[in-house]
Amino acid sequence: MTTLEVYTNSYEIVRLPTAIYYHYDGPRQVYLDRTPSPVLLTSSTEIKQELSIKRRNYEIIDRLQLDNAAIFNPRAIYDGRKNLFSTRDIPSGSYTVALGRTKSVDVLIKRVSVISPGRVQSVPPSHHPFTHLSCSDVQKLTRRRSPNDVESTMSLNLLQLIVRQAPNMRHKFPADARSFFIAHNSRDLRRGISAWRGYFQSVRPVLGKLIINVDVSHAAVYTPGHLIDTMMNFLGYSDARKLADLPPIDYVKLRVFLKGVRIKPTLSKMKPRPISDLVREAGMQEFDKDGERWTVARHFQHKYNVQLRFPRMVGIKVGQGAIIPAEFCEVVPGQLYRKKIPTECQNDFLSFSTQKPAERLRDIQNAVAGQGQLFDYATSDFMKEAGMAVNTQAMSISGNVIAPPAIRYRNDRVVIQPGQGKWNVVRKQFMQPAVLRFWGVAVFDRVMDHEINKFLDQLMGNMERAVLTNRRPPIQIGNQQDVERTLHKVGNDCIDQRFVPPEWPQARRPAPELIIVILPNNAADLRRRVKHWGDIKMKVPTQCVRGGKWQRASDQYCNNVLLKINARLGGTNSVLESDAAKFLQNQPCMIVGADVGHPGPGSANRPSVTGLVASVDAAVSKLTSYANVQRPRQEIIEDLEEMMVNALRDYRKFQSTATPNPPPPRYIIFYRDGVSEGEFAQVAAREIPLIRSAFAKSNIPPHLTPKLLFIVVGKRPAQADSSGNCPAGLLVDQHITNPNYPDFYLQSHAGILGTSRPGHYVILENESGLNPLQVQILTFHLCHTYASATRSVSIPAPVYFAYSDADRVCARMEFHCENGAGLDDAATNVTNEDFNLEYWKETFKQSGLNRNMYFL
Repeated sequence: MTTLEVYTNSYEIVRLPTAIYYHYDGPRQVYLDRTPSPVLLTSSTEIKQELSIKRRNYEIIDRLQLDNAAIFNPRAIYDGRKNLFSTRDIPSGSYTVALGRTKSVDVLIKRVSVISPGRVQSVPPSHHPFTHLSCSDVQKLTRRRSPNDVESTMSLNLLQLIVRQAPNMRHKFPADARSFFIAHNSRDLRRGISAWRGYFQSVRPVLGKLIINVDVSHAAVYTPGHLIDTMMNFLGYSDARKLADLPPIDYVKLRVFLKGVRIKPTLSKMKPRPISDLVREAGMQEFDKDGERWTVARHFQHKYNVQLRFPRMVGIKVGQGAIIPAEFCEVVPGQLYRKKIPTECQNDFLSFSTQKPAERLRDIQNAVAGQGQLFDYATSDFMKEAGMAVNTQAMSISGNVIAPPAIRYRNDRVVIQPGQGKWNVVRKQFMQPAVLRFWGVAVFDRVMDHEINKFLDQLMGNMERAVLTNRRPPIQIGNQQDVERTLHKVGNDCIDQRFVPPEWPQARRPAPELIIVILPNNAADLRRRVKHWGDIKMKVPTQCVRGGKWQRASDQYCNNVLLKINARLGGTNSVLESDAAKFLQNQPCMIVGADVGHPGPGSANRPSVTGLVASVDAAVSKLTSYANVQRPRQEIIEDLEEMMVNALRDYRKFQSTATPNPPPPRYIIFYRDGVSEGEFAQVAAREIPLIRSAFAKSNIPPHLTPKLLFIVVGKRPAQADSSGNCPAGLLVDQHITNPNYPDFYLQSHAGILGTSRPGHYVILENESGLNPLQVQILTFHLCHTYASATRSVSIPAPVYFAYSDADRVCARMEFHCENGAGLDDAATNVTNEDFNLEYWKETFKQSGLNRNMYFL
């Protein structure tokens, strides 16, 4: 292995906090207008993530500290929920905070612990009757400790707040926000939203020290400025007068887009308020005043001496129903757009967020130590008060480059150059070509016959070289209004009795093995209907090709299409040649990837989707998959036991084709994607037992119980490849490793665009007997088995497929549901308690092609 020195986007905390912090569980209760009915502000239980509640909390605590400056000096740190930290011992008790002339709140503050930078301090109960005997130690974070150490978790939460408070407050973001965004160098994406660049920071304990991980982040925000401009921009209008008579469909779209957006009235000193609703002809709306009917236009004329230019234009409601004409409103800057970015804006957003590694590191370094001092590490009052200091030079560490495996094809062996992460498939024959007899082409694009024939000629030529098929398919020009009829027609036309194997029963009618579907460039609904027909309804593999790509009919494009087709049809494209591959071949192994895909922003009424993909052959080229639904945003895979039982059954069924009564896998190498560091202990405690329970439910004898290797995969370093990134195969297993679990960083793929992120692998269970280097090499080589690519991918192929299965199924929920076209993607007020999981379990249909890698 070659050794490299690489830069990271991490900064060492060179001086740990020296101050002692008092931790308060408060505020706990709030009473409005001095009435006895309690209104929850925060409590000892976790609050739902509602931005309006958090914003209100911050306002109250800010007023509390201003009104009681002698007590809250220096200012306490607040997380927006239930935790308050202060270097001064604040007397526990109830504090009254005035909100305006008539409203007031009582804030109950109760001390619960002391967080010490050095030794653990006990709090004498006799002196502090409200205090629990619970203390924390910042230095414990850098040493081996129990994963369930609650006190250490609270210490880490405090450090995050200390680091984030100053820059977040400066840029007007919540004090506990992990990222803040700035308008400098922003890009207008149209449709009422803009792309802003921001910065993420997180304190991370590593063995022997604490570091701050800093990165560039990007977000869509509501374009600040005049509300009328935002409305017109969103709807694509060029004339403001069109806002006076909105068609119903545009009114509904605008209402969904603007609901909850905070505006600042331009004629009054009213604080920014969220939009609660829209109202047509805002200036003409009437209300009672002084015993007569007034219009909104007359009210503004009388109170502010201004005349409405657009009295019939749509306006907004705030609070309990106050109406404000749109021409007197401005959109407050810096509001994150939490819904799905419109399709027509996605390319611009991707272009804006793509940065080369050197540019990205320079951006980070300037934010940390440049003239702007965006992070305020050197000047932050909170950092100074804590006694913390940060080295503002990015950490450099050493790493090793692992040698890649060789790739074996039927007619050739490819040796990959170290660090390159890619190889050429031209003139290579599939290791095991699939048998393709019954296939056809459905055309839903408006194209000339000679274009289709040219594409098929190129594709057929590549197929013959790959020993896949030599039979030309029938072509059917499709009707976009009746997709199913077209697909059925193609399916029937492609069944040629001359190609039916003689051993097949006469009564058994062959099924189509593949339908290639030619779609226009933008055809989301067409694709949905095609995939629902093929994946769910008829269990017929479909390969969609999109307008703008297939017309070029390049060798590379056709080869990429064939990689997917051959794998879908049960063929093997290539196999690995390495010591890791020999281990997989000599020891019965099942490689498993699992992930949870969560609904996109603004889709609170949709479930999360779980995905599991498992290998059933030694080459890790044949995979079975299972998907399911569960409550939104839940990370633990509830149905993991059932999924594993099904996967083990499929493994046995496949192995039995070559070996009667095959043994179960000797090793289960389980890669779990999408788990944050704070969830490691929970996943280990709940998911590992579910896997072991699946062994028992699969009737595996105790002496044949598989040995489990359970690894969490995360995506989070100067010698670089041609893209400016670190070379494929770069391994870092020192200097920035987790103090609590064995872990390593591996950049397994070569960069293409932007900055590549290494995979972070954390081992939660290892019964395999493999040493760390063997696990690392095996993991890297498994990144070369992704069926539809001729390059190594960012994480091992099975977990990459699981990520695809869960996230793609989640994103394409409509493919798996009969009423998919009618699914509402807009934000709703559905809570987790109201969520009807049984409805989604009945609606969601498992693909009948789950053993055929349908998700490619």
